[in-house]
Amino acid sequence: MKRQTKGGTLAASLNTLNIKVIGMLDWINNRYGTTFSENDLSSINDFSLIWNIFENVVCGNDFSIARLQQNLAHRNMDIQPFRVHLEYFKNRYVSNGLLTPRFNHLSFRQKDRRQLVENVLLETNNNSNDIILAIAIIVYRYRNNLFHGIKDIQQIDQQRDNFEIANNFLTTIIDNF
Repeated sequence: MKRQTKGGTLAASLNTLNIKVIGMLDWINNRYGTTFSENDLSSINDFSLIWNIFENVVCGNDFSIARLQQNLAHRNMDIQPFRVHLEYFKNRYVSNGLLTPRFNHLSFRQKDRRQLVENVLLETNNNSNDIILAIAIIVYRYRNNLFHGIKDIQQIDQQRDNFEIANNFLTTIIDNF
């Protein structure tokens, strides 16, 4: 269905303005010399929509780590649905009881509670709310690294698994809120 504007369809309006409409995937592939398919980028595309819903439902349209921690404190959430996410991140960021160099690529900022995330991943903190918060912080780092241009667009398809697990985490927390 074509979107209607006062002057007709959006496509007709763009045509009148001599604006060429191209698919974003085609533009990215042409600009960066990549060969991404819709499937390569679907989890990343979905992420922005799911994050929007998460921020609305869980944080009242104003995400902060402190706000999420406060909102979690008022709930008695079952940790079981989140264990798969925790295991994924432990497998990704911990080896032989130590954090891997890959962990540093999350690019934590000063207020991002890095120590809490480390303690959860290294299993020195087993508090259910802290586990959920730590997972959310990792997903938040994915968000910031994606939206602020830190992720290399030419290799963004290699982030597919990360965003699939992030999307699953976000929908799980939304469904439990």
